Amino acid sequence: MIRVLIADSNEHTLAGVKNLLKNEAGLDVLAHAPDGEAVLELINQGIMPDILLTEVHLPRINGILLADQLHRNFPFIKTMVFTMEDHEHYLIDAFKSGIRSYLFKNASREELVFAIKQVYQGKHYVCTQLASRLTRLFLKGTEIPSLSIEPDIEFSGREMEVLQLISDGCTNQEIAEKLFTSRRTVEGHRQAMIIKTGVRNTPALVKYAMRYNLLKAREDAIRKAVS
Repeated sequence: MIRVLIADSNEHTLAGVKNLLKNEAGLDVLAHAPDGEAVLELINQGIMPDILLTEVHLPRINGILLADQLHRNFPFIKTMVFTMEDHEHYLIDAFKSGIRSYLFKNASREELVFAIKQVYQGKHYVCTQLASRLTRLFLKGTEIPSLSIEPDIEFSGREMEVLQLISDGCTNQEIAEKLFTSRRTVEGHRQAMIIKTGVRNTPALVKYAMRYNLLKAREDAIRKAVS
């Protein structure tokens, strides 16, 4: 039985996909979620799908960043994009983030089921419509740059200070002394950032910050402010 979790903020899409898959032998729709954080909450509650079927433009954590987090923290969950976003740039970023399949929402029921089964078997799948377009671009020698979607997560000024000191290797006590606050408060900021990003621990939080240049962005903002 292939266990599927659906993530989409559009209630009509959720209902439509559930209706498409509900009578398909060998598939079980475990749950659905309206945004990226809700997906992580369900997983943390013990709902473990084989397949996540997600929209690109999810609220709170978009589908591509969500796929990246799942790929790093729950690699056994295979993520598929199911979207109306037909720009080739998103396809590049999607596969870089660990997504295994990219489908348009106008795909037939047969193609959707086929793609799910292909991904479950460890394969990649691009919907027929997009594959044809990419083939034409390839034959023309057109280069498709990545959009490199930035995380839509905001840290407070104090959280960024804590993050910077964490990346410098400081302990909670050392950070508390430097920021003239309590160790408990520092631990609270650290945990808040872990929850916001969906990572599993402090090393993963630092890796996340480095991946998206969060610390460099803060340094640039400070430099601009004082110049």
